[in-house]
Amino acid sequence: MTEQTLASFVLPGRPFHAGFAFLSPIHQSDYLRAYFMHHFGGGYTDIKRCHASWKPAFEAIEREEALGAGYGEVPGGTARFHKSKIAGQRYFLDRPAGALEMAWRYRRTKRLRAHVIGNGAFIFRPDTELTGRWLSIVEKRLDILLPHLKANPARYPKEVPGVDYGDGPSRYPVPWSFLLGDVLAPLTLEYHRRILQLVPAPDFENYE
Repeated sequence: MTEQTLASFVLPGRPFHAGFAFLSPIHQSDYLRAYFMHHFGGGYTDIKRCHASWKPAFEAIEREEALGAGYGEVPGGTARFHKSKIAGQRYFLDRPAGALEMAWRYRRTKRLRAHVIGNGAFIFRPDTELTGRWLSIVEKRLDILLPHLKANPARYPKEVPGVDYGDGPSRYPVPWSFLLGDVLAPLTLEYHRRILQLVPAPDFENYE
């Protein structure tokens, strides 16, 4: 898939969210993971070296009727979703939440990290409750972001709010992990009994 062929993957009656065009390429990728895993399913991996076959993971998902598979989240890899804010408001999955609740949920997710899968490589069945919730949550977050994105669309591929790229602090409104890690970590913890940890972890060294 390339930028030129992306439109061919948009399903009839299921267009990309209106906010997609205003996102940075990194956040567009985050959105597409949710869209593709729900509507098409299959496997995804970052552009990182992988040293083992995924075939056993695909076979185990079919055999055990699992929702998906991934690799166990690495130490320090849990998204700091308690820090992400839009116009001063924190969100847990698809609803607003206060600072105390978010701090508790983050500590709990870190404590139960062994049940969470990482964002860099995974497999999911399409059209399941999990993938449906995943995409719905991401699109609700984009609903919240849309007016802010229209006012301050991404200008750089890896743009981070507040970083000065030479023309003053960025006003791009999307926290780094808001559309992927902040959603996938709590969701995979919730559904962990039906998610296998059989996908080989990618190589996190020297990949850029």
